Amino acid sequence: MLRMIRTGIIDNPWFFRIIMGSIALMFVISMGWWNFSESREGQSAAEVNGVTIPMDAYRRAYKNVANIYRDLLKEHYNDKDVRKRVIDQLVDQQLWLAEARLMGVAVSDEELRESLNKRPEFQENGVFSPKLYSRILAFERITPADFEQRIRESRLVEKAEEIVKGAVALTPSEVEDAKEAAKRASPDNYDLERAMADALVKKQQRAILARTHDLRRGASITLNDTVLQET
Repeated sequence: MLRMIRTGIIDNPWFFRIIMGSIALMFVISMGWWNFSESREGQSAAEVNGVTIPMDAYRRAYKNVANIYRDLLKEHYNDKDVRKRVIDQLVDQQLWLAEARLMGVAVSDEELRESLNKRPEFQENGVFSPKLYSRILAFERITPADFEQRIRESRLVEKAEEIVKGAVALTPSEVEDAKEAAKRASPDNYDLERAMADALVKKQQRAILARTHDLRRGASITLNDTVLQET
């Protein structure tokens, strides 16, 4: 199942961007008040280069995204695989956050405000609503300061990924391949610009997966095996 998800991210980039965007929001909400630390007491779900991912953060993330995966995967849903996917995403987020800091990436207060203002879940009639924002965070038992720190960190990760994606370009042969694929799909009315955009997004996703693999290979990661065995 995890292989199907990874393949789908590359083969269906536009569709999976929407799905993974929804899941990413759930992760931000899940970890809103859990500031990962190097010396947090209590049971941990994982440790990444000395930084602890609390078990409660993992459980909340799993609870929030499990239903999304059930709806997405239907008969292919496998709970153990989803639990593995959840802890992997938490680990990867921590790795990319550290990478962003090494890159010297920063998120200004203005960028943070823009990110919050653009989130549709906090809007009424297309405009950011402070009252709705406060109600949602209160319902989730998250303070604005903690949530905004998570949004800032999420944006740091996005900017680090954007740097990697920005270094990716199609070669002339890849452009020709995209053109031929578009012609085969619709000989009389092919959209070369869309075909090239699709090909670029797929190549960018492969670059992100490769960089994530490299980050994992160079990291010290310890997982608590019980995260895959809970019922």
